[in-house]
Amino acid sequence: MGRSLGYFDSDELDRPELNKCPECECYFASEECPLCGKVCPEHMRAGNRAPVKKPKKTRNSSGRVQFIPWYHTWWFILIMMFFMPVVGVVLFFTSPYSKKVKIIGAVIGVIYVLAYVFMFYLGGINMIFKLMLGEYDLVNDDISREAYIETCEDLSVEEFYRISDDDGVYITIELKVLERHVDLSLYGDEQNVYYLCTDETGEILIYVRDCSLDNAGNYLKGDTIRVWGQNAGEQRIYPEGQTPQSHPCLNMAYSERVN
Repeated sequence: MGRSLGYFDSDELDRPELNKCPECECYFASEECPLCGKVCPEHMRAGNRAPVKKPKKTRNSSGRVQFIPWYHTWWFILIMMFFMPVVGVVLFFTSPYSKKVKIIGAVIGVIYVLAYVFMFYLGGINMIFKLMLGEYDLVNDDISREAYIETCEDLSVEEFYRISDDDGVYITIELKVLERHVDLSLYGDEQNVYYLCTDETGEILIYVRDCSLDNAGNYLKGDTIRVWGQNAGEQRIYPEGQTPQSHPCLNMAYSERVN
């Protein structure tokens, strides 16, 4: 069969050499529309019509399924980004995703890698914890050792235990070392060393956090020590290989072994 009058293919956007009927939207060479009989208005005549904009080209897979290797799937790349950021970035760059997506992902990946290095290799987590907990000034280092010791109030273990909620009080106390603990709840090794101590009766337990300003320390089980420091309130410690423990804590600025 031939083409009917006014017919045009759906793929064609326009026929600039022909007139167009605004009602029937068909093209013809005469003055009147062959379908509805209306005279073609001036703005729809050949040469007077505005050009039709062509639609943007889109990716066409022609109905074929594109298989992506498992190592280029988004879920695997995200896992690698989290555990091995450098590998994740490389996989993302070599993946079949569009250039725009790769650029955005690359920027996010670089930021994540820098944050990862800062947090896990430069002690960033430890720094953040210290900022949150206010642990950069655990003891006052603005005064001399003599002035610090003179400021401290001499208390028994029982008296210290009863005022353990008053943070920052300057205290000197004599204690017996039971164990040395390293708190695993914070990264790094600064200010994470604690001595589990008691009095002569062994009934009251307190923690002494090693914040020494004179590099004293490394005490052993059974040592009797004199400690000068500031009350730190109740502290929960996570020693290696043991269950968490919570005791009143004293931040040790200065100390000496009595025997």
